[in-house]
Amino acid sequence: MSSDAWQFWYSRKEGTVEPEIPKLVELLRESGASKLLDFGCGTGRHLVYLAKEGFDMYGFDASSTAIERAREALKSENLFADLRVWDMTRPLPYKTAFFDAVIALRVMHHTSMDNIKRIAKEIDRVLKKGGFLFLQVTAFSNEEILKWKQEGLKPEEPEPRTYVYTWGEEKGIPHHHFKKEELLRLFESYNIEELHCATEHYRGFCLIARKIRQ
Repeated sequence: MSSDAWQFWYSRKEGTVEPEIPKLVELLRESGASKLLDFGCGTGRHLVYLAKEGFDMYGFDASSTAIERAREALKSENLFADLRVWDMTRPLPYKTAFFDAVIALRVMHHTSMDNIKRIAKEIDRVLKKGGFLFLQVTAFSNEEILKWKQEGLKPEEPEPRTYVYTWGEEKGIPHHHFKKEELLRLFESYNIEELHCATEHYRGFCLIARKIRQ
């Protein structure tokens, strides 16, 4: 992500927590979960919240600046998490079946579909049987495409439904726009606890699922 796009994104999201997180905390406590991965943790908005809730937190982000801010945010609350600078398209630096839950919010759609498939397999690898996944990704919308055309905007499309924006704060950033069935195919060995789309806080898929086999 470019420095301008990064600045725009994290300045908007710092300090806020997704509305589904308290429900996820309830599910995690009911299941006895303790070890959580924040996949693409940014400046730590969920790391801090979940560490306060008593979970053993791990996180990574491709931005060293974001990780430094996350460390500062944790330190200011006298909290700790295992943080790393890491590229999500690389194999994850964690043992198999290491986590009770993985949180990947508005991250994994920022690459090609081949990479997304590899990322999904890595998430599945590091998540324990019975573990939870909370995922947010961009959803495909014909209305969005029509809006672009009406506004004279034309993204690059290197592959079906992967758009590279040529305007705005996220110029040059790929966004894969998922269809529901495509998303569910990535996590076929999971029970779907919740799946919704196009809410007031996020125009995309919000998925909470539980892994049912190793």
